[in-house]
Amino acid sequence: MGTAISELPLAIFTTLAPIGAGAFIVLAVLFLTTNLSKEQAHKIDLLSLIPFIVLVIGFLASIFHLANPGHMMHLFSGFGTSPLSNEVVVGIIFVVVTAIYGICALAGVLKTGVARKVFIVIVALLALVFDVFIGMAYMMDTIAGWYTVLIPIQILGYSLLGGVILGILMLSLAGLFKDVCKGGLFATLIVLLICGIVCALVGLCGQAIMVSGISNPMESGADLVAAVAPELVIAIVCLVLAAIAGFVLLGIRRSAALVTIATVLMVAGVFLGRLVFYALELSVGL
Repeated sequence: MGTAISELPLAIFTTLAPIGAGAFIVLAVLFLTTNLSKEQAHKIDLLSLIPFIVLVIGFLASIFHLANPGHMMHLFSGFGTSPLSNEVVVGIIFVVVTAIYGICALAGVLKTGVARKVFIVIVALLALVFDVFIGMAYMMDTIAGWYTVLIPIQILGYSLLGGVILGILMLSLAGLFKDVCKGGLFATLIVLLICGIVCALVGLCGQAIMVSGISNPMESGADLVAAVAPELVIAIVCLVLAAIAGFVLLGIRRSAALVTIATVLMVAGVFLGRLVFYALELSVGL
């Protein structure tokens, strides 16, 4: 796991940023499927600071990956040609648009009508694009262990799973979970939760299977996978348990303790999954 630890700032970024982005996708579903009162919408707007802070912390962590943070400005010069530059630019656009949305909502400029719905849908679409670009930034043909569409799928899965769990936490903190989590919102959250856990597991396990079947003159992919097998298993268990907790919360029991457990399991699972990803960095060799 030495390679993974050296990439710790990026592991934190690719854990927190997708989770924060996913929560805004859930917020879009909430406002599209539920008629909230002015007071209810205000509570949600205040709690929207949670995914925004998660998102910003992720970005701040990524800066520490640079040998010189001042070099970050050079990333913009590769926009359109560099996957990494594309990720950074799209991410910044997403953060700025999300911040504008939050400011407008808290200032009372956005009501619960068409203007808010259009704005939050734009934010959600940018979140999806951002998720995909995070994954695509790692699809380098020089690193065989990462050069697969499974990576964007993995990130998207973490985002949807994390977004639903974080969304449940926000609704619970607002005291609205019991009142609004039904009908269209309930059905959509179930679908997003299923898509999230399926994409996360397919992306993570699929990458491990792929890497175990390749090698270069210096390293064996099977050896890399064997070295991170404990972390891989723990990540899978955490993700599955978080998803199960999410299903229980949505359909059977609404418990503050279970919400907390689901959130912790989700973050732990995604973080360990990202460490496993970095540990499976197998280049094409000489």
